[in-house]
Order: sequence, then structure tokens, then C-alpha cells
Amino acid sequence: MPILFGALVGVAVFGFVTSVTPGPNNTFLLTSGMNFGWRRSIAYINGIMAGLLLMIASMYLGIGQLFKTYPLIQQILKYVGFAYILYMAYSIIRSTFKHKHETVERTGFFKSTIFQLVNPKAWIVVIAFVAAYIPSTASLWEAIAIVAVFLVTTYPGALIWATFGELVSGWLSKQTTRRIFNVTAAVLLVISMVPVLFL
Repeated sequence: MPILFGALVGVAVFGFVTSVTPGPNNTFLLTSGMNFGWRRSIAYINGIMAGLLLMIASMYLGIGQLFKTYPLIQQILKYVGFAYILYMAYSIIRSTFKHKHETVERTGFFKSTIFQLVNPKAWIVVIAFVAAYIPSTASLWEAIAIVAVFLVTTYPGALIWATFGELVSGWLSKQTTRRIFNVTAAVLLVISMVPVLFL
């Protein structure tokens, strides 16, 4: 029990820290919070959680071994993910030049979930999490507890970015300033993925 408790504390720290550090999801959440508010960004955050859960489950179905055996698959995944990032960045820029706030397209649960499955940075986090915190000797219930703590402590970090986006929206009330912010966020979204392509 003390060993499991120590593992859960480590998982909690890992989950929160990885969720608050900059990355594609957080850049998009910042923009979503600014354009729609944190409440309407909840669907995107829930999609992140669902995607992470699917990825962790897939590790137990052998996807991790598949990456080791066929590294080309992981390389292809990187570029598919990068292509999707470019699409998301384009969507942010395009929404910037809409005249009515209501016509801006919001990324919801399903798209967010699918994005996690092709997000190389998310795969890196999941692989590191499973390797470091879920021992092969863990029982099913221990594994479930560890995964639950990881997801629960990841959620607030994502919510922080969406909330911060809503807070700065007041400072960006002018259309020109908002456009500059959105275009900058789109560029940062793409830049955040560039290092991953060379891992």
C-alpha cells in the first residue's frame, strides 16, 4: 500500500505538470477559451481525456510493441499529426476573420478525441506514463487507480489554459488585437510541433 500511495503521488505530479506545460492542446485551449470561454471549451478538454484513455488502453493491446517493432509507423504518425496541427492552425486563422462571433467554428469532443490519437506529443506523454508508473506486476485495480489519478490531475491543467484564455479575452476585445492574438497562437501551435518531428 505505501508503494502504491507513493506511485499515485508521483502520477499526480506527472499528470499536472505535463498538462500545464505548453503544447498543441494547451495552445488550442488558450485560443478556445478566448473565443468561446472556458465553459464551451469543456468539450475539447473531455475529448483530451477520452483520447488519452484510448491511448493508454491501446498500450495494453500491444500498440507500444508495434511502435518498437515497426518504427516507421510512429514516424508516419508524426507527420499525420503535424498535418492535423496545420489544419487546426488554419482553422484558428480562418475563424479570426469571421465577422460574427457566432459563426466561428468550435472544436468539440469528437475532433479533440481523434486529435489525441494522431498527436505525437500526447503519445510521448502516454508512453512515458505507462512505462514509468504502471508496473507490469500491477493488478487491474491498481492500474485503474493509477490511470484515474493521471486523468484527474491532468484535467485541471487543461482547464487552467482555457480559463486563462477567457480572462485575456477582455483585453483583446478589439478585432485587430484579437486577430493578432489568434494568428500568433496559430503560429505557436505549429512551432510547438516542430521539435517532435525530429525526435
